Order: sequence, then structure tokens, then C-alpha cells
Amino acid sequence: MRTGLNNLTREHYETLLSIHAEVVLEAAIEKRLRRLIDQALDKGDEAAFRLYAAELVGKKVAGNQ
Repeated sequence: MRTGLNNLTREHYETLLSIHAEVVLEAAIEKRLRRLIDQALDKGDEAAFRLYAAELVGKKVAGNQ
């Protein structure tokens, strides 16, 4: 299978790598926030739940702009 990667310039490769790293980081942050939200719900900690939920919503809104 040919990917055509040999035709990529170094600049394009670095751009693609940067985008991939950003996506992986955002996914990890979202996963962590969801885990913290679950823990807050389990503990009945409304303040922590609201804090983490607001942060997660803020990240999703920022990501859609």
C-alpha cells in the first residue's frame, strides 16, 4: 500500500504531526475531565461536578469555534 508520504515536505509533515499531537492531547484532557466528573458524582460533590462540567463544556465550545 502506498501512502504518498514520500511526497510530503518536512513542513507538511511537521504540521500534520502537530495537529495529531494536539488531537491526542485534547482527547486525553477530555477523558480526564470525564473521569473527574464521574468521581465527583460518585462522591456527591456538586461543586466539583459543576467545576469539571463547566471546564469540559468550555473546551468543547472552544474547540468548535
